[in-house]
Amino acid sequence: MERDRVPDPADLRCGGETALGKNGCCGYRSAVVLTGGECDTDKVLRGGLLPADAFILAADSGYLKAEPLGLMPHILVGDFDSIPAEKMPADDLEIVRVPCEKDETDTMLACNIAAERGCREILIVGGFGGRCDHELSNIFWLENMLDRGVHAAMTDGNGTIRIIRNETAKIARHEGYFSVFALDSCVVSLGGCKYPLNRAALTRSLPYAVSNEITADWAEITVEGTALLCDIYPD
Repeated sequence: MERDRVPDPADLRCGGETALGKNGCCGYRSAVVLTGGECDTDKVLRGGLLPADAFILAADSGYLKAEPLGLMPHILVGDFDSIPAEKMPADDLEIVRVPCEKDETDTMLACNIAAERGCREILIVGGFGGRCDHELSNIFWLENMLDRGVHAAMTDGNGTIRIIRNETAKIARHEGYFSVFALDSCVVSLGGCKYPLNRAALTRSLPYAVSNEITADWAEITVEGTALLCDIYPD
């Protein structure tokens, strides 16, 4: 039997009732998507990783991270197979319930809602650890978001990952590490770091740009192509 499929958010129209809830412009540029998986919420707060003003969405059990982070979600989305019934919110917030059997994960759907309601930047909080297939799908979903003009990143408090494409990114100096992984064949230059590169070819099968250290005020990462940037914070 064919699985239930949630409609493609590209088919949604602003202002109407849809399978993904009340689709309309939320008035925020940034969104935070709380999802399952491992996350050090204390480090998220101490690191000032959350945007000051954001549209807050919780994907299923990600709702359980809201209170420790001092957040009140605007939307709760999911099939609710991983959140205890007694933990379901009694607050008057929008709940988007989706089938258990579907093509998109709850995290993907939450990101879709944020994008369709006008957010151009998304921070996924959680999404690491636990099932490796979910972790990988979350990472690859960052590229899907960028393809649609949305800059997305994912953090667990210990580090943040994001996609960079044909651009220069900067990381302020800290005592941790950063790594760059090619998502396609790309040319990478690294400056302000212990292991600089000058237009070096980087491929997925040769991931040697790992565990670099920042030696200047800023590290500069220039990528021609598409790469995954991992910023690992000090303990």
